[in-house]
Amino acid sequence: MFSPLVLLTLAFLALLLVGIPVAYTMVLTAALYFFVLNTLIPPTVIAQQTITAVSESFTLLAVPLFLLAGSLLNKSGMTERLVAFALAFIGHIRGGLGHAVVVANVLMAGMSGSATSDAAGLGAIMIPALKKAGYRPADAAALTAASATLAPIIPPSIAMVIYANLSGVSLGRLMLAGVFPGFVIAFFLMANVYFSPWSRLVDTSRFNLRKLISTGRDAAFCLLMPTIILGGMFGGVYTPTEGAAAAVVYTLAIGVFVYRSLTLGLLVEALRESARLTGAVLFVVAASSAVSWVLSVEHAGLVLSNTFAFLGIKDSPHLLLLLMALFILIIGTAMDETTMLVLLTPILAPIALAAGVDPIQFGLVFILATMMGLITPPVGITMFITCRLAGITVNQFTVAIIRPFLAISAALCVCALWDKMVLFLPNLVMGK
Repeated sequence: MFSPLVLLTLAFLALLLVGIPVAYTMVLTAALYFFVLNTLIPPTVIAQQTITAVSESFTLLAVPLFLLAGSLLNKSGMTERLVAFALAFIGHIRGGLGHAVVVANVLMAGMSGSATSDAAGLGAIMIPALKKAGYRPADAAALTAASATLAPIIPPSIAMVIYANLSGVSLGRLMLAGVFPGFVIAFFLMANVYFSPWSRLVDTSRFNLRKLISTGRDAAFCLLMPTIILGGMFGGVYTPTEGAAAAVVYTLAIGVFVYRSLTLGLLVEALRESARLTGAVLFVVAASSAVSWVLSVEHAGLVLSNTFAFLGIKDSPHLLLLLMALFILIIGTAMDETTMLVLLTPILAPIALAAGVDPIQFGLVFILATMMGLITPPVGITMFITCRLAGITVNQFTVAIIRPFLAISAALCVCALWDKMVLFLPNLVMGK
């Protein structure tokens, strides 16, 4: 006789295969458990878990605020100013505009916190420019999508907000832990651009100090934004959620009063866009919470922990962390990042902690692995965005993403094996 966990897994996969959206799939899977597999528990638990997951979390309030801030950045023209500065700063190196894509994503990551927002905002600007500079459309899309994974790693980060809310770790420490790994990812992506066989064939821009100064002056208010937001958070001025509100206020003020590019129509578009994304994200969080509760009741974490112990790797923290990352990467090919965060955090985080893995390091590696699912077929959201912008097929993208994917994988291994690098900044700022 099959255990409830096996039946629920089979039902979940079957519903996905017939094309039911993942959020509805999770609700139906939870309903199957309450109405068929365990009728002793009242089905009202589904409603209780889904409502509680969203309505009683102060931390999750940061999600719509960061989404709105990212949308305002794109609507107000700040993205174009950051791109111009990044191109003047590093566009003269072999690989040209490809390096500017990575640098621009580093700068945007300190403001938006959303990989999909960065891919859409920067992709609309950079992909046509990359194609004009000599990049193949597929390579332009792959590089843009891969660089967008920096957004959830370099603070602020929506994924970190969700993970911290579920795991109970310090959001401040987790955000600080993402700074150095973010630069490691950027380094590997830029190394990939530099040593790519086509890097000598694309156009580069001549370094011009005057242009660098003028574009830096034009983007000064944009460049100050991460310092103001993160400085206030870690300086004790406001909480991360209040910092998200500060990001919205700052972006709105700069767009209206400084650059004067944010009109009422664009503001309405930004509000509508962020509301739609917020609904999608929080609906997945709410739906996933019911399934997470079921997995907890059925001791899914214990089953997985025993599996790791059987494989003989539970006593090796680094190997366990790498194996978990591989497991998440495989799951990420068929599931979106928010669903993975909500479903797997309650299961994997305690296992990692029991094995001696620092919860902050695990959270950072976990989030990076889930974000890599955004650029892998068949359901990578960032992949679809950049494919549409570049006018290519998923098959073309799949071939082009191999090198950037390997570059990010190398950075993930560094983060998993070098815990002192990940934890240095949190320990320095907030103590051990």
